Amino acid sequence: MENHKIAKAASIVGLSTLLSRIAGLVRDQVTAYFFGSSYVADAFFVAFRIPNLLRRLLGEGALTVAFVPVFTKTMEDGGRDSAGRLFRSTLTLLAMTLLVICALGVIFAPQVVTLIAPGFKRDPELFSTTVFLARILFPYIFFMGIGALFMGALNSSGRFAAPALGAFVGNISMIAGAIILSPRLEMPILGLAAGAMAGGALQLAIQLPSLRRAGLSLRPGFDFRCPGIKKILLLMGPAAFGAAVYQISVFINTILGSTLPEGSISWLYYADRLMQFPLGIFTMAISTAALPALARQSARGDTEGFISSARFALGLSFFITVPAMAGLITLAHPLISALFQRGQFNQASVDGTALALRAFAVGLPFLSGAGILARIFYSRANTKTPTMVAAGSLVIGTISAWILMGKFDHVGLAMGSAISSLTNFFWLYTLLLKSDKGFPGWAMAAEVFSYFLMAAVMGAAVWPLAAWADASAAFWPLAVKTLLAVSSGVGIYIILSVITRRPHVAPVTAIIRRKLKR
Repeated sequence: MENHKIAKAASIVGLSTLLSRIAGLVRDQVTAYFFGSSYVADAFFVAFRIPNLLRRLLGEGALTVAFVPVFTKTMEDGGRDSAGRLFRSTLTLLAMTLLVICALGVIFAPQVVTLIAPGFKRDPELFSTTVFLARILFPYIFFMGIGALFMGALNSSGRFAAPALGAFVGNISMIAGAIILSPRLEMPILGLAAGAMAGGALQLAIQLPSLRRAGLSLRPGFDFRCPGIKKILLLMGPAAFGAAVYQISVFINTILGSTLPEGSISWLYYADRLMQFPLGIFTMAISTAALPALARQSARGDTEGFISSARFALGLSFFITVPAMAGLITLAHPLISALFQRGQFNQASVDGTALALRAFAVGLPFLSGAGILARIFYSRANTKTPTMVAAGSLVIGTISAWILMGKFDHVGLAMGSAISSLTNFFWLYTLLLKSDKGFPGWAMAAEVFSYFLMAAVMGAAVWPLAAWADASAAFWPLAVKTLLAVSSGVGIYIILSVITRRPHVAPVTAIIRRKLKR
């Protein structure tokens, strides 16, 4: 039953997130058209990365994984009244904390930019532009942090659509800012920044009706005697690091990338955004749906159900991300050409981004799998293990990136991120097998290996189509051929999955059939 709930919730989140990711892709296309991989684009991406990293650390990372298990258990044990008091107390404390962080960020923006992009100090104009944008964008963390709390409360209450659609609204706002405001401003990049800030506020607003229907009040209040608050605070510290190890890796890449030639940070950004497309649609959908279900089973002491749900979520993650990895590696060049090559985004930008994308994509299934594994530990209120593993993996990935960038420039940084993801996954998986003796380790490994074999067959079949598409000069032939190659790859993988009777085909197709009937 819980596996069905996970699949159903993941489909809701996945469809909502698909709209958001499509809008995000259009946003990146608009950004690439207007700003390409210029120094202004580098400045914006660095400035925007600061609140985004804090969002991952304090919001979607630490807060979500710490809040959901405690909120779920409070609702199971004490009912909605107790859960409502916990929500209000958390909201009040979080809002006060975020306001202080925003104020400090605006004041100390030059120091923060120096910390994350030391190479920018060599160019006074680039540095001052980045500082100016950082001060405008820093309050974005307030909207995202509060939005993450709303999302955690709604997901725990079985409501998934509104939080997932919030990102869609935010992306549309940035698109509007770039298209409508940028051409009218003396400093065009400010249009994109204004759109980002407006989008942050809209992401909060879109969740308010669902919060009211869930019976959650926004009235300020803090109960110092609330035991759940103490539990959340204890869990948040380790979770802040463990849940955001990939973002910290990207953050370190920004520091190292600032010392590389102009455009390197932009190439890494566009490649990462394209990889985030399948990661955001599917992996975040699965992990978002799985965490409340696993937390419920852990609270009830249902060990057998917990292991079954954990295996289902992990297997479903690999079932989807392994072929996505093969597709991104095989079709990197024609995909980026079709999506971005126009305006200020020239051939050199395509080449630099494609190389980074292939390196990032190698770690995609393991980045996704590590996220699911971390949530398995979090659902049992164990944040220490994922945190220690994430710290070790980050050190290994950073050292690898620093060594590899000497020979491969920005591609070496992407390779370091992939190494970090692989290390994080296999380390966590080994610890899971030791802690849960009933987890079917070898059966799970055999299942995942079959996905890699099918993806290899798919990639080999699509490779000639990729070369055929990449030979196109005009946009429409390139776009049509690339779409044909992607569709062929998806079709081949689905056929192989049905023929070999992979375990995740049935629940996914059942949900699709029900959606089509409606």
